[in-house]
Amino acid sequence: MEKSPLVHFATPLVSNTTHLSVKLLMMPAQKTTRRRLLAAPLLLLLPTACQTYQLGLPEGPPFQSVHVAVVKNDTYAPQMQGHMTRAVREAFATGGSPVRLGNEGVADATLEITLDKYFRKGATFNPRDTGEPASFNLNLSAKATLVDNRTGDVYFKDRPFRQTIQSFGTDQLPERERQNLPLLARNLANNIYEDVTTVW
Repeated sequence: MEKSPLVHFATPLVSNTTHLSVKLLMMPAQKTTRRRLLAAPLLLLLPTACQTYQLGLPEGPPFQSVHVAVVKNDTYAPQMQGHMTRAVREAFATGGSPVRLGNEGVADATLEITLDKYFRKGATFNPRDTGEPASFNLNLSAKATLVDNRTGDVYFKDRPFRQTIQSFGTDQLPERERQNLPLLARNLANNIYEDVTTVW
């Protein structure tokens, strides 16, 4: 009597199914292990990356103190030298920036300023006499150079700055101009201070 073919194929079918099941069970474990091995070096780098990156915090100036040299004055207004030197030093001393005012030879950087132009120009005029100014614009411009005292590197050289204010008073114009010169110097000094101490 002939044997049934079902009995002949029963054992291989079970064996193949079991072997396939073992392969399917092993594949996720192998992939998971491989992913863990690949991720391990990245996890080791995370503490270093977190130490060097600060979310939302911009980088500040690469120095902590600045020596403000006596301002050079190439304008026809000799009093501007003293006004400007005091105004810039006061800005660094009271401005609230982490960059503080330092002494010569000790500070991390030196700021050199040259006043290169000062002039006044009629802004408004007397309606009864169009040739007579009722107010003047006082204009002051300067060039600034910032040097790293530790390395000699120049952060910037002859960077231009300019400030304008309006001076009123037809009858006492010379006196009003003299009174406004410290304000003009202070405004220009604040512009330079902000440029030196803001985000780089």
